[in-house]
Parts: sequence; C-alpha cells; structure tokens
Amino acid sequence: MTNGISLIGSNDITFSKVDLFVFRLSTKLLSLTEQTKMKNHRMEPLKYSLLFICLFISTQLFAFQRTEINFNNSWKFHKSDTTGVSEINFADSHWEQISLPHTWNNLDGQDGGNDYYRGPAWYRKHFYIPKEDVGKKIFIKFDAANMIADVFVNGKFVGSHAGGYAAFVFDITENLFYGKDNVVAVKVDNTSYLSSSTFHLAPLRADFTMCGGLHRSAWLIVTNPVHITPLDYGSHGVYIMQKNVSSQSASLQITTKLRNDSNKERIVTAVSVVFDADNLPAATSTSKISLKRGGQSDVVQHLSIRQPHLWNGRSDPYMYFVVVSLYVQGKKVDEVVEPLGLRYFSIDPEKGFFLNGQPYDLHGFNRHEDKKDKGRAVSDTDREDDMRLILDIGSTVVRLAHYQHADKMYELCDKNGIIAWAEIPLVDCISPEQNFADNAKTQLIELIRQNYNHPSICFWSLFNEIYLREGPDPVPLIKELNSLAHSEDSTRPTVGALNANAPAMSIPNDIAINKYFGWYEGEVFGFGPFLDDLHKKYPHNNIGVSEYGAGGNIFQHQEKIEKTVHNAMWHPEEYQMYVHEETWKQLKARPYLWIKTLWTGFDFSVDQRLEGFSAGVNDKGLITHDHATKKDAYYWYKVNWNSEPMVFITGKHFATRDTNRIDVKTYSNASEVELFVNEKSLGKKTSDDYRFVWNDVALNTYQSNKIKAIAIVNGKEISDQCWLYCK
Repeated sequence: MTNGISLIGSNDITFSKVDLFVFRLSTKLLSLTEQTKMKNHRMEPLKYSLLFICLFISTQLFAFQRTEINFNNSWKFHKSDTTGVSEINFADSHWEQISLPHTWNNLDGQDGGNDYYRGPAWYRKHFYIPKEDVGKKIFIKFDAANMIADVFVNGKFVGSHAGGYAAFVFDITENLFYGKDNVVAVKVDNTSYLSSSTFHLAPLRADFTMCGGLHRSAWLIVTNPVHITPLDYGSHGVYIMQKNVSSQSASLQITTKLRNDSNKERIVTAVSVVFDADNLPAATSTSKISLKRGGQSDVVQHLSIRQPHLWNGRSDPYMYFVVVSLYVQGKKVDEVVEPLGLRYFSIDPEKGFFLNGQPYDLHGFNRHEDKKDKGRAVSDTDREDDMRLILDIGSTVVRLAHYQHADKMYELCDKNGIIAWAEIPLVDCISPEQNFADNAKTQLIELIRQNYNHPSICFWSLFNEIYLREGPDPVPLIKELNSLAHSEDSTRPTVGALNANAPAMSIPNDIAINKYFGWYEGEVFGFGPFLDDLHKKYPHNNIGVSEYGAGGNIFQHQEKIEKTVHNAMWHPEEYQMYVHEETWKQLKARPYLWIKTLWTGFDFSVDQRLEGFSAGVNDKGLITHDHATKKDAYYWYKVNWNSEPMVFITGKHFATRDTNRIDVKTYSNASEVELFVNEKSLGKKTSDDYRFVWNDVALNTYQSNKIKAIAIVNGKEISDQCWLYCK
C-alpha cells in the first residue's frame, strides 16, 4: 500500500522515499561537520549553519504527517450471520482467530460440486488508539472485500461497500475511543445473485469461484486535519496525467484533492516534486490555496520534463516518482508518493501495438488472483512469485482478469516493464436493474481512480464475454461505461473481450477475441482464417486475441495426439501442448493482432467444473494450481518469447511409457539440436519453428532410458536431459 519503508513497532510508521532522501542528506551534512577539521575560526559559521540545516530537516522529517498502520492481524471470524455482532461487548472469544488476507472459500471453493458457501460471515477486531491521536483524522481502509461489506466501529455503522475487488475507505474519527479499547466489526456477504433479490452487482456469474471474505489487506490511515483525502473512491487522492510525451519532453498535470477538517480556514501550500530514479528532482511546482473549515478543493499543477527517460517496457522500465507535500504555516502536514513512468503508445489496425513510437509485440497470458488452498486470499509474496514466472516465460503483457487486482500486482508490472490490461468484473451477462448498472459504473470509477498513476496499465477493459449468457441487451450499459471511462481518463483507450461477433464490437476503442479453436469449437487450424475474416469485415478496428487455449493435466498422457473432449475427464498434457503450438504459429503470423494473451497462466478454482480429473479446477493453465509445476506448453512459449538460448525435452511428466517406440520432441531456439538416447547419438535436426522431432525412437524395456538433447550456440553447449522408463 505504501511507497516507502516501514519501521515496524508499536505505531508501524511508514516513511516515504522523499523523507528517506532528506534523512540521508541530513546524515551526510552531520557527518561532514564531524569529519571537517575546522581549525580556522572563519569556518565556524559554516559548521553552525550545517548543524542548523540538519536540525531543521530533522524537525521537519519527524513532524507528524501521515501514518499507515497494517491492520491484518488478530481478527476473529465466524462463518454465519449472527445478531448483535457489531456491539462492543459481543462475546467473540470462541470465534476462529485469523489474519488477513482471508477467505472462507479457499478449500470448499476448489473441491467441485458448486456447493461452496455463499452467504454472510463476520469479522471482528479489537484495537487501541492512543490519546495523542485526538485531533487527527483516522480512516479505515480495506483493499478488498467480496462481495458486500458493512463496517461498524464501536457499535456504530460507518459505511457499506458493494463490489468484491476494489479498495474502499471510511472515516472513523468520530466513532473512536481514545486511550481505550475499540472494536471494528465487518459483515461480508458473497451470496449468489441467482438466489437473492438484494444482490445486483457484477459479476452475476462467471467461470471462477467467487471467494467470500476480506481477501486483501486492511489498514488504518492517520492524517492531520489538513490532508490529501483518501475518500475519493479509495484512491490516493493524486492523479498524474501525462500529456505530449516524447523523447524530447513530457508535460504533466497533477491534480491533488485536498480537505480541511481543522477548526478554521487554512492557507495550504501544495508542493509537487518529480524525482528521478536516483532521487534527484526533475521538476517541481508550488501552489497556494485557501481552504475553508470543512472545505475541500482540487489543486491542479502543471510541470514539464525535458528529455525524459521513457518507461520502455521490459527493456527499460524506468520509473520516476512524484511526491506531493502539503504545508500549513511552513510545516509539512501531509505527503503522498505516487509512481510515474513516462511513455506513450498507440495501436494500428494493420501493424499492432506501438510503445514510444516503436512496434512492441504484446504477448503473454491471463492471470487470476487465485492459488491452491488459498483461493483469492493470496499474499504479496505470491504475487512476486507469479511475476517471476511472467518474466521467465518472456511475457510483455499480462491480462489481469476478470476484475481489479491488488495494487501490488500493478506495482510489479510497473517495476518490471509488463504492460497491464485492467478490467472490471462485467462478465457473461448483465442484470436489468438500475442498481446493477450504477454499481458497474462505480466499480469502473474505482478501478480507474485507484490505479490511474500506474504506467503499466494501458487499457481499461469494460467487459468480458458479455453475450455468453442470456440477459438484457448490454449495449446501452457498455456505451455508458465507455463514455464514463473516457471522462475519467482521456489518456488510455477502452477495450473489451468478446467471444462472438456482436453489436458491442465497435463500442470500445479496441477489441479482443476469446476463441478456443481445437477445444470448444472447430479444429485448431480454423483460428487463423477466422481472424482474417474478422479483420476483413472490420478493417479499421484494432483486433486482438485475449483468450485461447486448452486444458492439460500433468498426470494424463498419450503417445498419439488426438482431439480431446473439453468437458470430459481426460485432458492429456500432450493435446494441450499441440493446441498451443499450432495456435501460436497462426497468431504470430498475423501482425495486425494488437495483443495475444493465452488462457491462462495458472490453473485456478472453478467449483462448478468437473473435468480433466480435476474437480473444482480449470486446468487450462500453463502452470499447475499450486503455481509450482510448469507444463510442457509453458516451455513452448518460453522458447518463442525469449532470445536466451535454451533446449527443452518435452514429455518429462510422461515418465513411464507403455511402448518402447516413441517420438521425442524438443523445443529450442538454436538452429540445430542433437539427440542422445542412452549415450547414443540419433543425429542432428534442424527446424524453422523451434520444434525438433525424432520419430520412432527405440527405448530399452523394463529400465530407465537416458534422453539428452544438446545444441551449440555461439560456441557454448546448452542441453537438457531426462529419464524415461519403458514397461
């Protein structure tokens, strides 16, 4: 949540990057005064000046600004609806003790049967606010709660939030006891819309488990009465608009939302500073504004940077950061630090995506926030592990489906140069109720405002497969959402993912297709001609591919490639590999596709599914549900998407063979590969598509056979090996 370093203690105070920069500067100045031998009395004034500067900086540094306190520990949980839970003296000692993030569907939401618990549950937590905080503003923030959350502090209702994936913040200042015990109680409900007349919010239904709970972190935010508001749809209150970005210059418009909750009118000075990656200031702007008691106002500042260092995807994800500080009577009272990556991009209907004026191929996979035995309650460590795999396979883009993901994931995309597709959970169909439409708009505003400053995000997605289920015509709502997205952010295009040629095709700026040739429909070789027909019909539309793929189980195998029935219990890994090989060859050959993202990076929980001998799991991932085992198809993309030399022997999970005559296939980006079986060379092969196949290879029966593949690249040997047992 924060952009700084947390000194964990009784107050969990977090210092920002600029504070650390100033602190380091003051430390250096103090060190200089100690090291300089000022024997000449004329040097004494300099010495005292340096000491005064250090004292002033230290005073400003350690003056109270804002603190962000992690609120994840020591919660009590009960999975049912119970009366009186919000009351201060409610007896919760027998409840389960948990920490956040938490979901009650981490196990029953992945075991199949579509019978996971969907209903109300309660969380309670006792906490202490010191008397010294009287006069400060105190907010409670939840990074997400699925799907509806009602929040109470000391028995009083403070607010409700509908929507399972965005952050939300409430002001709890007036509800607190200072120097005493406080109690927060949260009712979270993930009841299915299909069985309730009160739930009219997206997603109504979808092909993933809708895990209930406080499935991300929670925080207390403590500020001065004059502050940058955290109440603007859960955002940080600072919006950095990039204008006219090029390698020569970049213009910025920084809008900061201020509020004065002090007892009188205040003159507030807002200082915005752009720092480069070396903590050196690159641009600054100062504004003064008069804020009435209880008043709020926007400060709009304009800055420019000459010859900016551009954020250039994976090759150079250069990051600036922006520090917005507020001063009252010369003392800093608040500060927010936001990411900044300067870039410009465009899409051409014939040539695809361009980043900073250069062609930039967007290829990667979709990702759900889900992991075996954790459900939606994954940690930042899990997200970092996922990012390592995104980078390892060679992705340039990730579609963060089908809802707003944690801020940490967008931050990791910023840091590593991964283009991000961000979307709201308008999935499958819509409801006719007005409150459904209103909530969809709110979820879109939350997505945009909470993530506005992430340079990795280049597209706001409005829907996914909106015609999959029967329901009202979605076109009027999608048009409203499209206009809303552009009014919220004029710098990014809107997108949508369609599974059919439909009227919504031309509403967003860009469109992408979800099609599963060779799996749900037709033969795998039909994908290319389908795309060509679509491109011919809509020559001026930017068309991409947002989903394709096939299921694959690492414990199911077959020697001969045969088409698999998608909803059957047999999902051999070899057929998944075949579908990806042949599909990628078709997509790669079509430069007009602005994006190509397969479904999906990781197996994930879908409690209603029963197929591939994996109850409750969608097994189309390139990596298993525990995010631990890479399937063979993973390496097909790794060899296609990376220039680093590699050789990989497929079929390692098929370690025991029923026949002693097999085909051996390797993936390699080398020009020539040699295969050895039991130390005997079977000769060298060349290939123009990274696949090298030796047919009818003889194995020794009733023993392990050593298989080794070797390639020479730039005089250096690269190799892979495995052992196969033949019955």
